[in-house]
Amino acid sequence: MKAITRDIYIADEIRYKIEIGEYKPHDKLPSERQFCEIFDCQRATVRLALESLLDEGWIYCIERSGYYVAEPRIMETLNVVSSMSGRIETLGKPMHRKVLFLRVIDSNKKLIKKMGVSLGTKLIEFERVRYLEDEAISLETAYFEAEYFHGLLDKDLVNNSLFSILENDYGVRFTHGRQEILVVNANPVESKYLQVEENSPLVLRRGLLYTEDNKYKSYHESVMRMNRYVYADEENE
Repeated sequence: MKAITRDIYIADEIRYKIEIGEYKPHDKLPSERQFCEIFDCQRATVRLALESLLDEGWIYCIERSGYYVAEPRIMETLNVVSSMSGRIETLGKPMHRKVLFLRVIDSNKKLIKKMGVSLGTKLIEFERVRYLEDEAISLETAYFEAEYFHGLLDKDLVNNSLFSILENDYGVRFTHGRQEILVVNANPVESKYLQVEENSPLVLRRGLLYTEDNKYKSYHESVMRMNRYVYADEENE
């Protein structure tokens, strides 16, 4: 068994204090020197622990000020298909959306490959930005075969969850799919809408979703700010 190094132990202790609420969002953490006294260790060890927490998004750093506790991140599951709106609601933060596109397009080479449809198939393209409070956290795009979702363009997708509209108005519930998660560099469009520097690292989640009987499918792409999400592998319930 691999031994737990001192910096990993310190990072775990700080993480635990954040999880139980002893350190709250935007609280200033003790300085490196103070942590050295708390844990009776060298500053280099504390710095390694803090750097790992920075990389994981638990804390953030303000130059010449110190380290602070980051906002709780949104739990994204790898195996369970569910509405992001519901997961965000558990944070108790106000959320809103801005619709960029809601239109019918012809399938192109990319979507033929991704969705397995014929060239020229009519698809509904839906793209929006999701905000947590005033912070843009994700740029989401979805494609559906238009022939199965008449009237979707008239639905209120600003104030309602896409998943709930599909289930309540069309009786369509996506239950499983093939998805992948990648780290990508922000392109000019993503930089604009997510308010990050170009080439900044972002998380891309993309793949096909299916209903239980595989009758309906949708191709989704979500580009997300890395510091606002955490991923977990859960089994379908």
